[in-house]
Amino acid sequence: MSKPAITLWSDAHFFSPYVLSAWVALQEKGLSFHIKTIDLDSGEHLQPTWQGYDQTRRVPLLQIDDFELSESSTIAEYLEDRFAPPTWERIYPLDLENRARARQIQA
Repeated sequence: MSKPAITLWSDAHFFSPYVLSAWVALQEKGLSFHIKTIDLDSGEHLQPTWQGYDQTRRVPLLQIDDFELSESSTIAEYLEDRFAPPTWERIYPLDLENRARARQIQA
């Protein structure tokens, strides 16, 4: 299996706490990824030249090969499923109540 090409899109100023949440999930998983930025203040994400996710046009945007996903909590859950333990580090606790609490804090 080849190594996936992973890109995380952020706002140009790195102000988004949601991007930070996705960044932490990628770091905790120990995945190699690239960061690209888009200037939301100037409306760059609304231009037809931007090739990012057209359903939400928001950050964070995770691109893995040809798959694109937005929403930080969805990104973290997808990473947990796609890069599953024990091969990759766990981001959510095993215990049901603690996992629910982690997701509550994340939301």
